[in-house]
Order: sequence, then C-alpha cells, then structure tokens
Amino acid sequence: MLWEGVALENLGIDRLDPALLAAADGLVGAVAAAVETGAARVEPSHLVITLARMPGSEAARLFDRSGIPVEAFVEALRAKSPPRTGLPPTALTAGTAAPATRELLGALPAGAGERQLLAAALARLEPAAAELLVEYGRVDLDRAIGELRAEPAAPREVFGDDGRLLLDRFSPGARRVLAGLTELAAQGGGAEAVPLPTTLLLQAMAAVSNGLVEQGCGFLGHDVRALRTQLASLTGNGAGPSGAPAPSGARVTLTRDGVHEPLARTLEKAAAVTAQRGGELVAERDLLAALLDTPVGLAAGFLRGTRIDITRLRRFADTLYQEHVPQEPDADARADMPPLHESLAWMHERLVGRESVIERLTPSLEMITRSLRRGVRLQDRPLGRFLFCGRSGTGKTLAARVLAKVVYGSEDEVLFFEMGQFNTKESMNNFIGAAPGYVGFGEGKLTNGLRDNPRRVLLFDEVEKADGRVLDALLRLLDEGQISDPAGPVRDARDSVIVLTSNLGTTGPGGGPDPYGYGAGEGPDDAAHMRRIMEGFFRPEFLNRIDEVILFEAFRQDQLEAIALGGLRRQAAQVGTQLGVELYWQQDVPARIAELAVTRRGQEAARGVNRYIDGVFPPLLRLLDEADARGESVARARIVVDGERLSVVNAGG
Repeated sequence: MLWEGVALENLGIDRLDPALLAAADGLVGAVAAAVETGAARVEPSHLVITLARMPGSEAARLFDRSGIPVEAFVEALRAKSPPRTGLPPTALTAGTAAPATRELLGALPAGAGERQLLAAALARLEPAAAELLVEYGRVDLDRAIGELRAEPAAPREVFGDDGRLLLDRFSPGARRVLAGLTELAAQGGGAEAVPLPTTLLLQAMAAVSNGLVEQGCGFLGHDVRALRTQLASLTGNGAGPSGAPAPSGARVTLTRDGVHEPLARTLEKAAAVTAQRGGELVAERDLLAALLDTPVGLAAGFLRGTRIDITRLRRFADTLYQEHVPQEPDADARADMPPLHESLAWMHERLVGRESVIERLTPSLEMITRSLRRGVRLQDRPLGRFLFCGRSGTGKTLAARVLAKVVYGSEDEVLFFEMGQFNTKESMNNFIGAAPGYVGFGEGKLTNGLRDNPRRVLLFDEVEKADGRVLDALLRLLDEGQISDPAGPVRDARDSVIVLTSNLGTTGPGGGPDPYGYGAGEGPDDAAHMRRIMEGFFRPEFLNRIDEVILFEAFRQDQLEAIALGGLRRQAAQVGTQLGVELYWQQDVPARIAELAVTRRGQEAARGVNRYIDGVFPPLLRLLDEADARGESVARARIVVDGERLSVVNAGG
C-alpha cells in the first residue's frame, strides 16, 4: 500500500489504525510540516503538528489547553530551526525521516491509534519543540504522555437492556437534538415505518435554535436556513419557518432496532468520543464529531457539498462553542404569578405619582402575564417594547425594575445598559462583541447577557446617546427578538422585556430646562410635542417597533412628599431588621425632604429625595458607634432635619 508522498513499507505506517490514516491523509501532512518549519528531515514534532491539525483530535485539544495555536507553534519552530542544507523532504521515507521518527513508528503496535502515536511523538520530541510546549504552553509532557498511554475510560452504553435510548446519558443540548430527531421521525411516519437514517440526525442538529450547527454556520458565514432547506430536501422531512421541526403531536421512542445501523453506531461512537475526552455526558460536539468521524461519510460529504468547511466547523465546536440551553419558564413559577389586580395594586404603592404610567402599561402587562401563565408565546418578538421619556428623576428606571418584579418575580432581573458608553462605532465591539480575531471577540454585553439569562428586563438608558450602528442592532432586537453574536450564535430575546429611556426634549442647549420641553403634565399638547421630538431623532421604523411611548411628567411637590414617606418607611424597616433599632420621625419630615429636593436638587427630582434619605445612614452608624464606645445601646432613634441634611438623634427607650 502506498500513500501519495509516503512510502509505507519502509516505516511500517501501514500498520496504524486505518481510521487514523484516513483522517490524517496518510500522514503526508508531516512532510508538509517539515517543509513549513524549514527542517531537513521529518521530526516527531511534525507528526504532532499533523495530528493537531485534525479537528477534535487529542493533539488539537493539547494545543487548545496550552493556549498555543498550532500555526504559532509551526512559526516558532521555523524560527528555531537551523538553516536547511540541501533539498527539503518530498516524501516520508526511511531516508527523510529523522532517527527518532523512524524509531517511534517502528515501535508502535499494529493497529495503533492517535493516542498511541501522539504519546510516542511527544516522548521523542526534539529539544526545541519540547521547550516551546513546556516553557510557553506550560505543558506537563510527562503527565500528558501518561494520560495518553493510560487506557481510556470505557464509553457508557447509550442503549438500555430493552433497546431504548438512554436520554440521561446526554447533555441538555444533545437532548434538544434528540427531541428534534424524534419529531422529524414522527413527521416521516415514525421509526416503526422506516428505520431512521444518519442524515436525519444532522437535520435535527441543524434545526435546533441557537444550537451548535446554527452557531457554527454563523461563525463560518454560512446561511443556516439554506442548510436546513437542503437537508429537508435530502431527508424528505420539512421544518418550520423558524428552523425548528414542526410539531407533529406525536413522539417516537428511539430504540436500537428502530434506527438504521449506521445511526445506532453514530450514537455509540458519540459516547466513545465523550469517554475519550473524559466527559460524563454526550454533548452536541460529540454528536457532530461522530457524524463527521469518517471523512468520506454521507454527513461530511453533504456538508462539503454545501461549501461548509468541516475542519473549521469542528474546530469551532471544540474550542469556541459552549452549550447554552435557553431557560424555560418554570411551570410552578408561572402558576405562582400573582393575579394582575394584585400586581397593579403593588405597582401603585411602588410607583408613587405615576398613575398615568401604570394605566398605559396595564394592557401590555395583562397580555404578558396571562400568556406567561399559560406558557404560550403569541409572537416572535420580545414580550414588551417600551420607550420611557422624561427628565432625570421622574421614575423611569424604577418603573423598569417594577416591570421586572411583575413579570419575572424580582426587581433585580434587570440588565442595565448606559447607552452613553456605546456612542462610537468601535463601541459595537463592547455591545454585541467583535468579529473573530479582534479585541472584544465573545465579550458583547448584550449578547452575553442574553446568553446567560434571556428572561429579564433589558434597560437601555438614554438611548439617544448611542451610535447609529448600535441603534441599528437594536432595531432587529425590537423587531425579531434576536440579535447576531459575531462569535457565531444568534441570541434570543423573545422572553425579554425591552425598555428604552430617553431624556430628549427635557433640557435646553445650556443644560437647563427646555423652555419648549414637557414636564408640567401629560396633556395632549405635551404628548404631541414629545412625539415630534422623538420623530425628529429616531427613524420611523424604529418608533414603529415600540409598543408604548410613555411620558414621565415632572413630580409635583406633594408627590415627592409621598415618595419621601415611602422611602423613610422602607429604610426604617431595613434598620429595624438589620440593626435592631426603631427609627421614626416627626410628621413634617417628609414634607421638609420634598422641599429640600425641589430647592436644592431640582434637576434630580425623585432621585434627589432618595439621596436625602440615604444620607440618614452615616449619622445613624456614627450614633451607634459612639454609643458602643460609651458602653451604651440605642434602641430608638429619631430622624431630624438639620439645615440642608438629615441627622439622627438618640430617642432613648
């Protein structure tokens, strides 16, 4: 047997595992690696490079863990190689192989696989290559060789004694693929009618929303929708418009006898891949590796036919992809959602003076809460899309937190974006992440936030300060409930509530109140003026994607007084719980706080009231410390207005 460029009979390469020879193209890459590094002969390091260029290989994982890209390793070896004398090697023969290479190949047992070949090559690395891995990659060569020579863990069985597929042996992401596989099988008449082919597994992987294949296609710049259409034509099974298999109402139980033998072997091969990498559960990446294990197989050939680079796809799966299964609304949590009238009553207590805001929000909240309680999604867009307009301190941020409490059960379920930080085109790298190879890759605040928890309020504060490109990205988010991550995935925001805030029209050119702005009330003239301001800044298609544009008018002094009273009560409850001190005040204190907020912090409105109330803590803690120093205790304390600040005095008792 003779591979192109490799004389097998001279080195015994033909005794290696045929699957390894097929995947490594007969080790001809070792000759190419020798030429690339400027070496005169094929060294053990060139065998390591050949193996590392095989996606999903043990050698590739070794380089990934070391943090040294294999191509950087090649360049570093070239820099360390002495000048070549004579012609470069053109074939791997006894004459062109270095003594260490001939020795290790000759010592390998018949049928040796990648682990044995890699262990032997690492044990005989030339000094320059070993130094690069040890010094720069912090690779413990002795440990790596020992792990490779150790017997790999036996793969877990994926079919039970009764022949059924054991779903608990698969990761959540892989189970989503298998669920899609059963739905596709049901559409085709079920496994009882025709054993399921391997291509159906590939179609199921491609159909999973935000799964490995969809993210990989995004990373490679390939249209996943076209891939889904081609797979549906190949298998004869259609898919829904979103790419997910259309529900059939029936489920198929996957069994060893109910699938084609190649598909059964693929699932078992995936378990072997899992065991080889030391994993517990079969993941999506293992399913893909098993599908592509034979380069001339149907799945690999199909992907090549659609011009998908399967080498880069596998590298993406092994190094970049992480399974992020969307959080599903908990059924018990939906059942425990309070009735709408209770939520509205609480909102009136929390949003003092914002009755008109609550009234505008009520229809949307009713639709959101009732649909969530029944576990249905009525439209492919975010649950709610609101634009809150008004000057600083009128309760816009608090209203967003109140929405989070009503919809998601906690005021903390808010992801805050200060849009003034995204006011340049370069800031897109911080907003959704940068393209591969650029600073900010995989670090988008919005995309990572949706990845970690898509079920919360997304609050974009002072949205008018953002760069136009950022607003364009928000446009798709508002319209489709999705946004592309340059790292590959399409992030889903259809379970999110989006709140945009704007201060447009509330300040004049010098930063003071706008003489033509709104704020005195929410009458027809104010609303019309606000709409004109918004239309003068935002594009019509942007505003048309907002469910409600809501004006937050300036607070009256009596409303600020009510806010102050509510803040004092919450603070008193906190002090009583945490410090065991009864905190009280005279009846006129809330009015005095409101007056100070209007006269001294007029631009801050309700925020100014809260800052006065927060100012109680320092004098209270000072009072407690001084009492402790005297060996006394403070059971009751009274809040007093001391000039332009609040103070606390010991009330005895």
